[in-house]
Amino acid sequence: MTERAPDRGRRLALAACVGAPLAAAAALSGRVRSALVGARGLTDSAAPPGGFPKTLRGPAGDEHRLAAVPRRIASTYLGADELLAALVPSDRVVGVSAYADDPSTSNCRGAFPSGIARLRTDPETIIALAPDLVCVAGFTASDALRLLIAAGLPVVRWSRFDSFADVTAAIRLLGAVLGAEAKADELARGIDALLGDLERRLAGVRPVRVLYYDPPGYTLGRATLIGEILARAGGVNVVDEFGIVGPGQIGMETVLALEPEAIVMPNYVDNTTALQALGRDAIWHKVPAVRAGRVHEVPGAWIATVSHHAAQGLARVARVLHPEAFL
Repeated sequence: MTERAPDRGRRLALAACVGAPLAAAAALSGRVRSALVGARGLTDSAAPPGGFPKTLRGPAGDEHRLAAVPRRIASTYLGADELLAALVPSDRVVGVSAYADDPSTSNCRGAFPSGIARLRTDPETIIALAPDLVCVAGFTASDALRLLIAAGLPVVRWSRFDSFADVTAAIRLLGAVLGAEAKADELARGIDALLGDLERRLAGVRPVRVLYYDPPGYTLGRATLIGEILARAGGVNVVDEFGIVGPGQIGMETVLALEPEAIVMPNYVDNTTALQALGRDAIWHKVPAVRAGRVHEVPGAWIATVSHHAAQGLARVARVLHPEAFL
């Protein structure tokens, strides 16, 4: 059975806060517009540990000398918003993504005062803030990113969000760039400690056949952070049997055919209608996990994040799959 490619915009837009601001290019200088022609491929940023001054290597190979810790930071995606809330005081932040206040997906609601701009990666808006650092993701619109780079702004880009190793690497990079290495190390060590604790607790348990299901039919397979969460929580991701790599979509007949023993579903403020629709689906009630009462809702902000808060999602999933390990 072949699965259709997913509508990635449904949840990725919440994390990415991506815009498509091509119209802004016409209003910017010729120097900026020329950066869109023949631009090099984009890579993740890099910065050495230790004190300032230091050199930040940007996503286009550009280098910026950071004389001191950044004090006018702009973030364009939710994962960076959440890390900034943990690493620096809000008075060092001039802009965060428009989803920082989202009740369904944000783990940093209330962390940033209303006077801090809410951004959607519009270059003109970001440039007007005169930031001394801009945080972007791999899924940030490349044309907008190149405009920011050509405007001379220091940009820290991170594109890998498929494992806890990726998450801790992103934490340490941002810690180095922000001058917050001690706090970043504490966050990363906290994740490592949780992973070690779960490995010990779950040693020898029988893995549970589990499905991650985001109504009306979204799931995640190999090479994803969700896939790692399910495995570390003592589960076997049933969609791996269908060869799904990354995000995918499955129909209700496929859910039944996979015979999951447990289902993990993200709980969002805006998916109540979809959950109610499941309750009216006759096939849904034939699924082994549903019959056994093993459908577990986890806060979407914990399990769909790309920040350190994903550890909370992992801890919750481990407890619902293997409550006996936490007695």
